[in-house]
Amino acid sequence: PGRYNGIIGDGVVQNADGSFRQNDIIATNFENYYTSLYGSDQAEGSVFRTDYLKFREANLTYAFNTSFVNSLGLKRVTLSVYGRNLFILSPWPAFDPEFGTLAGSDIVQGFETGQLPSTRNYGVRLVVGL
Repeated sequence: PGRYNGIIGDGVVQNADGSFRQNDIIATNFENYYTSLYGSDQAEGSVFRTDYLKFREANLTYAFNTSFVNSLGLKRVTLSVYGRNLFILSPWPAFDPEFGTLAGSDIVQGFETGQLPSTRNYGVRLVVGL
């Protein structure tokens, strides 16, 4: 089921008298189905704890010996390695609450549907003081 003959979603449907029955409605318009399933109308079914601990930034710098640097005719030389967004500890590891998702032309924080991926950066920095 699905691609050619529709989808019957999990759950129940409310009858006119207020009672409920198992869902038996076949959705054939997939855009409407997924918009209603994952859109804001179903937000309470998608609320999860997002406690997290994030290792946001690390920087390790080495300053070269002053006498060695002066012998080269320089005032200072430092070499650093750094990283940003190195890892996140969370019960929902694929989710980063600091990053956003697209909602039309807006970027909204704290939503996982269509979330933009977290970017990890690594680098090396050389500073030379003349």
